[in-house]
Amino acid sequence: MAKFSTRILAHVEQEAAKVPENVIWLASSDIIESVFGKDKSFTAKGPLKEIGKLVLAIPVFVCNLSTELIREAMETVRMIDVEDWIDKHPGKSMLSRRRQALKAPTSDTQTA
Repeated sequence: MAKFSTRILAHVEQEAAKVPENVIWLASSDIIESVFGKDKSFTAKGPLKEIGKLVLAIPVFVCNLSTELIREAMETVRMIDVEDWIDKHPGKSMLSRRRQALKAPTSDTQTA
């Protein structure tokens, strides 16, 4: 994962170097607005309008995907780490919590 994040940070540094010295650009807010706009249109197709697992797709909107980049990401980030991060940060989705609350009791819980 360190190799992947190092490449991302190097890319950000390379892009930041393009800004002339002593000039203030508001491009970052434009980029952020664009990224969240893309995320909004992407998630609008789904039934839930909350920040959940799909928040991890946001970096895809700001980079050029290549087979090599996808391979590196798949090889360096373990699914168990992603699931752990999701549990700690956005947590269970509203739909998941609703399913848990409305789940019919099993025979094990009825006899207990």
